[in-house]
Amino acid sequence: MSPVVEVEDLKVYFGRRRGGTVKSVDGVSFDIAPGETLGLAGESGSGKSTIARALLRINEPTSGRVVIGGRDVTKLRGAALKAFRRQTQMVYQDPYDSLDPRMRIGATVEEALLVRGVPASRRAAGVRELLDRVGLPASYARRYPHELSGGQRQRISIARALGVDPAVIVCDEAVSALDVSVRAQILNLLKDLQEEAGLAYLFISHDLSTMRFAADRVAVMYLGRLVEIGTRDQVFTAPRHPYTRALLAAVPVPGGRGRGPRARLAGEPPSPADPPAGCAFHPRCPLAAAECVTTRPELRRKDDGRITACHFVPDAPTGPGSEVTA
Repeated sequence: MSPVVEVEDLKVYFGRRRGGTVKSVDGVSFDIAPGETLGLAGESGSGKSTIARALLRINEPTSGRVVIGGRDVTKLRGAALKAFRRQTQMVYQDPYDSLDPRMRIGATVEEALLVRGVPASRRAAGVRELLDRVGLPASYARRYPHELSGGQRQRISIARALGVDPAVIVCDEAVSALDVSVRAQILNLLKDLQEEAGLAYLFISHDLSTMRFAADRVAVMYLGRLVEIGTRDQVFTAPRHPYTRALLAAVPVPGGRGRGPRARLAGEPPSPADPPAGCAFHPRCPLAAAECVTTRPELRRKDDGRITACHFVPDAPTGPGSEVTA
């Protein structure tokens, strides 16, 4: 099955008033298949949200390709770009800020149907159908956002995204502002909608426990670059990159027992405006050696079939099947 999203060597750089360049995303490649959820993990400032905004052309890529539905969206302009945005939608972290407080819920959802070109005579029925798909009664169409709970507002955000019939939905910390019980409900709703419509999700989260439940594959970012990609089980049960191991070691364990020594992560991430030479993680890495200081490791398929950017993990033998496919 062909990927619905293909990102190749994506770079997003920002200039600074005082000179210099911030390399927010620095050569990232991955793909997402229809019906698949790719999780994007990493600390704040690693570039996760910049990738999301580049996929929707909110941020303009500096270079690279973003192919969605077989079209290179980095080359689209005008009406073609407007039409593309119906294929890719975003569900934001704060459902209250992403909804117009002066609009009734029905009008908010109806806007998506208008963009899709649904005739006026069918929009009321379309609103009812979308509310039903996200588990809300039709009577909620008459309410305002402040009359709903956080979980209900997020369901409205999802209904609005579904209204344009997208192929891809970007979930940028979409459940992090919700209570744990409500978070589980929204995650289950997203999975049900994915099975129903074959949606592809880019699921961004700093919460690895949530990521473990939501994602089929996980890509780990550090300072604008991917450092490890694997299936959910690969990444969570046997991480190869030292940064991934440190992130997982920081996840709280009920009772505080049953885990070996923690892989401590010292210091703060370097500034993307002044990244260190070699491996960007070397100032904080417990395994760093002279090679790490001078040579940046590329993302390669390793001896166990995993994709990792680390000098300490042996590469797979060269030959058929050794190429990297994120």
